Amino acid sequence: MKYRHSILLLLSVFLFVTGISGQTRLPSFLPPQPAPLLPPVTIGSPHEETVPISQPENSASRNQADMFENERGEIQLRNAKNRQIINEIYRSEAFIRYELPSREWMQGTEFYRDAAGMLSGMLRGDIPVNIKDAVFMVENAYFGNTLDRNTYDKAIGDIIRTAREKAKEDCHDWNNPVTRNIMLFRAMSDTLRLKNRSRESTLISYPFRYDFEDTKGEKEWSKMFVNKLLATRTGQCHSLPLLYLILCEETGTEAFPAYSPSHMYVKFRDNTGTWHNLELTNGRVVSDAFIAGSGFITAEAIKNGTYMSPQSRKQTVAQCLADLAMGYSRKFGFDGFTEQCTDSILKYDPENLSGWVLRSNYLTLLFDYTVRQAGRPHPEVLKTRFPRIYDLWQKRDETYRRIDSRGFREIPQEIYETWRKNMVKE
Repeated sequence: MKYRHSILLLLSVFLFVTGISGQTRLPSFLPPQPAPLLPPVTIGSPHEETVPISQPENSASRNQADMFENERGEIQLRNAKNRQIINEIYRSEAFIRYELPSREWMQGTEFYRDAAGMLSGMLRGDIPVNIKDAVFMVENAYFGNTLDRNTYDKAIGDIIRTAREKAKEDCHDWNNPVTRNIMLFRAMSDTLRLKNRSRESTLISYPFRYDFEDTKGEKEWSKMFVNKLLATRTGQCHSLPLLYLILCEETGTEAFPAYSPSHMYVKFRDNTGTWHNLELTNGRVVSDAFIAGSGFITAEAIKNGTYMSPQSRKQTVAQCLADLAMGYSRKFGFDGFTEQCTDSILKYDPENLSGWVLRSNYLTLLFDYTVRQAGRPHPEVLKTRFPRIYDLWQKRDETYRRIDSRGFREIPQEIYETWRKNMVKE
């Protein structure tokens, strides 16, 4: 066995050496190799190293690639032109949508349409003007017709009974209109003590207070509502005057709303015809000079009746319609409903500032909506290619000028806050 291993080792060495020297070659097995398109060309003897010569590029393949690139470029160019043509078609006058998308499919809008129909009926004279009904319809629409009318009526009736009983207890003539003006004002602004003779006790009626939180309803629109005021006994310069006007209407007493920048108060006349201003936010009878103290009431605004002028009951209903439209826009956005409301408001109260502001906001959004469809071209292009959009642009700017000409000035928020706080403290 030992000798066999030695012989095999010597044989292996012998075969390795002879393989190198070239005297004897053993067959070898290699994996299959791909055949070249052309046989390699060698120069010199077969035992010298062979150097492959580079092959010429396939011209057919190159031409095919070039054709593909050219065709792809032509297709892209053709598609770009087609898109341009399609865009031009859809940006033509015939394809522009001239109405804001309707929200009437949204749940709850039907309550707004019903309320707007009733308020418009009051403005036309088809339905008797009733401020208490108008205010309730506006607020009930916002809450999807879920408010309790009986609770609303009872709360208003309780305030009137308190004022009447206090007038009787203090020996004032309730039949005198000025007495009713003052006692209803006191029922809202003072702490009143009433004797309960049957129980030998005293009933106390506390005043309504000013709500300093979210006074413009920017976070929650219902903060502006009379129903919220009745439920919490806190309100602001929108709900407090409206409640007083309702109390006066229910008792057959004259009272008129009036406005200053971002503010509403109440005016009434005494038996001599002298006007007095009731500031419901601080429970005071104030002068015209006090009302004008904000510094943002212009002479034009007073002359045109924008500010500090008494408004009629029908004008009050028109303002309720403006409140309805503003609540709709807060809840659903602007659409044709806003336009219908502003048309009715300004038809019956052409100087209604809220109506004009609503119209300007509506026209601003409508112009932006239409001009975006046209690709926002230069005004000269609008004038020639899109005359309806150009006219809309003109109407929008004319509305801006109309508001400015009425003496309207936007009071800066910080100045208004300072004035409001000082007024409430008075």
